[in-house]
Amino acid sequence: MPARAAFAAFLSDRVVDARVDEPLALHTTLRIGGTADWFVRPRDERELADILRAARECDVPWRILGSGANILVGDAGVCGVVLHLGRMRRRDGTQVQAGYSLSQLVKETVAEGVSGLEFLAGVPASIGGAIVMNAGGRYGEIAQSVRAVDVVTPEGDVRRLSRGEVPFRYRSWGLAPGHIALAAGFQWTPDPGTRARYDAVLAQKKATQPLGSPNAGCVFKNPPGRHAGRLIDEAGLKGARSGRAHVSRKHANFIINEGKAIAADVHRLIDLVRARVNERFEVDLELEILTW
Repeated sequence: MPARAAFAAFLSDRVVDARVDEPLALHTTLRIGGTADWFVRPRDERELADILRAARECDVPWRILGSGANILVGDAGVCGVVLHLGRMRRRDGTQVQAGYSLSQLVKETVAEGVSGLEFLAGVPASIGGAIVMNAGGRYGEIAQSVRAVDVVTPEGDVRRLSRGEVPFRYRSWGLAPGHIALAAGFQWTPDPGTRARYDAVLAQKKATQPLGSPNAGCVFKNPPGRHAGRLIDEAGLKGARSGRAHVSRKHANFIINEGKAIAADVHRLIDLVRARVNERFEVDLELEILTW
């Protein structure tokens, strides 16, 4: 039996929650992207491990998807299997699975009067995605509240890594490709000022970021000592458009899908922004979003 047919048979035999040729635009905050050969939602860590093992044995490439933020999926889609961890969303006190909503967790901890995540108000991520990208902004990064991370290693082993074993850096958790975040343990501190800080951060983001429009978050990383959005603005690119996508007039480091934009539109804007900022400021902007 051909390898891909064997993988399809595995999914069918195990009654895995799997969809064929699933449009990934339905699962990304930018609302852009072609189809995945298989879109699979594991029930738990054991089923995830079994699916990964079968994919490796059948030579089927795989990718992990959380909330779909910070990702630009190509118009051609994804060859292989996209593993969506949305069913793995259990919380047990300070231990939280990868599929849990970050915004939900932030609201819960604020309501519980503990400090540690309130500065992430308005960030549309899953816990797994936030850990892998070390989500954050001007007020801090998620790494500062992490106590431990449960991972699947590239060899297929499940391990709990202490905070010191995860080499977090700017917009990355620093682990080698092939690692998968399963859950995170957090350290929070009781603080009566948490609600006020949360409200202030959320109000600031609503005033300065296009939170209500389809986007993938900040497109570019901030260069050392600079702000990507400010450079793009000063290069005169607010409102620049390609097809049905444009650079946000509210915050220049966001690209907005006006409706029915395609990935090629966004890639053209990315190329334009990089070229213009480099020409004007001799700065090479590095992508923060992931491109599939």
